[in-house]
Amino acid sequence: MRSPLHAIGLSVLSILSGFISWLSPPVVALVLLAKGFKTGGNVFLWTLIPTGIVFNFTGDPTLLLNITSVFLLALALRNSFSWQHLIVLAFFFSLIGTLLYHNFASGAFQRLVDFVSQLLNMINGIPAIENKDLVNIVIFSYSLQLYFYSIAGICLARWWQSCLYNPFGFGKEFRSLRLHPYVSSVAVLAVIFCIVFIDRLWLWIPLLTSPFFIAALGLMHWIFAAEKISSFWSIGLYVGLLLALEIFAPLLVVIAIIDSFFDLRSKYKFSNKE
Repeated sequence: MRSPLHAIGLSVLSILSGFISWLSPPVVALVLLAKGFKTGGNVFLWTLIPTGIVFNFTGDPTLLLNITSVFLLALALRNSFSWQHLIVLAFFFSLIGTLLYHNFASGAFQRLVDFVSQLLNMINGIPAIENKDLVNIVIFSYSLQLYFYSIAGICLARWWQSCLYNPFGFGKEFRSLRLHPYVSSVAVLAVIFCIVFIDRLWLWIPLLTSPFFIAALGLMHWIFAAEKISSFWSIGLYVGLLLALEIFAPLLVVIAIIDSFFDLRSKYKFSNKE
């Protein structure tokens, strides 16, 4: 990224192209991380122009919510917030974004519900789903999308910054990611509360456990690095998640909860590899 002007151009063009609009949030975040709030804020404001145009024509605020979320996460990271804080902040941003989308973008939300309904009808063997349940499915799916888009955006921006200014810095940060026991306790109690009132609150359980999922990935990468395991196993981890997410995701969540309370990195001594 040679200058803020190049960043603005790349961000705007990625939005206008449509199919690589996901590139815009990490570009904005990279400028903020590398150059500070003033320069990053200018790039963010210029990026809001095409984002607002897209929102005006489509009525869908997803891109606007994603860019804003990643920008705020980058601002927090720039101000020395830890990655633990970031994955928790991303949870709240996704929760707020989902509520805004559901309540203030009713047209876009209904189109998404109709699209999911048509998609499910095309798949043989799936029983009919009531509209109320379908709405809940769309809500929790959208919240997860916002969360992981935000995390992916800030991770990509931090990785770019690491490649440019601090090689291997992002890897060290991510591998040290661990949730504080207080944070885990609140999240676990919230999950239990959702389970008790499962009929109404079940849709928030995946989002509540998402920070544990991210923390577990950090722990797994720490194990791979500490044991000097080939990157083949890292690739295998993500392939396994793609093929059997419903099996591996709960397992990773449980591992992250255990790590939060017992600090597995200190309990098991591996040979360090920077």
